[in-house]
Amino acid sequence: MTLYEKYERAREEYLASLKIVTKSKATHEEYTFVLGDFGKYVKTHGGEETEVPPLFIVGWRNEVKAARGLGNNTLRHYLTLLHSFFKWTIEHKIFTEQPVNRADFPKREAVEYDLLSEQEIERVLSGEIPPHTPTPLRTRAIVFMFLLTGLRVSELAYLPVGNLDFDAGTVTVCGKGDKIRSSTLPKPLIKVLKEYMTAYDITDGTALLFSSTGKDGREKPFTRQNITNVVERYVNRLLGHRHIGAHDLRHSFASMLITNNYPLENIQQLLGHSNYATTVIYASHLCPKRIATEANSVFDTMPVFCDY
Repeated sequence: MTLYEKYERAREEYLASLKIVTKSKATHEEYTFVLGDFGKYVKTHGGEETEVPPLFIVGWRNEVKAARGLGNNTLRHYLTLLHSFFKWTIEHKIFTEQPVNRADFPKREAVEYDLLSEQEIERVLSGEIPPHTPTPLRTRAIVFMFLLTGLRVSELAYLPVGNLDFDAGTVTVCGKGDKIRSSTLPKPLIKVLKEYMTAYDITDGTALLFSSTGKDGREKPFTRQNITNVVERYVNRLLGHRHIGAHDLRHSFASMLITNNYPLENIQQLLGHSNYATTVIYASHLCPKRIATEANSVFDTMPVFCDY
């Protein structure tokens, strides 16, 4: 058995197991893509070895970096998925050595947030649909969902219609780690969703809220790239070619709540952050001036400063 054949058997068994233990289709798709991509490298460079050499990881990392121009954070995520896969193979006695070394992870990059201003948010929510927008009601509904719920791309891609509760004004989300949470469903969003659902005759609660029709005539989920393209085309046409993506709208959702003094603990729940520190980082990045301004109020109440 060649190294590639051994790897492929492990990959197939792992993905089959993952489908059983996780509810998240997005997670399964991520592993499928990364493991399949790495498998192509193993097929090209592998031979009769019984273990995956650590240099295969380094070589594949460098290859995809050069070919696709991926950022360090994306590469770190890919390597983390590979590390988890090989950990599973070791536990199941397929491989015996972990080839993914943490020392080979690229340095984490600081995340730059491209937020909408209050005026830009008003323009997006004004109801105006940019000219030449394909499927305008569906596209507007997708953009409103990101901006007014803070969902991740993968969460929106697999959201069933039945998870919307118009009476309660909430949407139920299956997020990272199969964690269930609720997020907002404000009245402007409900109006836009009802217009879209009526136009597309969407009534089945088990159906996906947003989907596309494949060549075989079957409905299928939007891919990440589909959704990214839809959002960028719509928002950038509306605002004059600013490069705003779906995740930027999630950040803008958080920013609106933070600037209006909504408690960070509650924002953590709405965004689905497992770690409170992540939400604090959001706050410090999104609204640094607000945090500094609020800190001034602490000094204003101290007796020593009363005469200033």
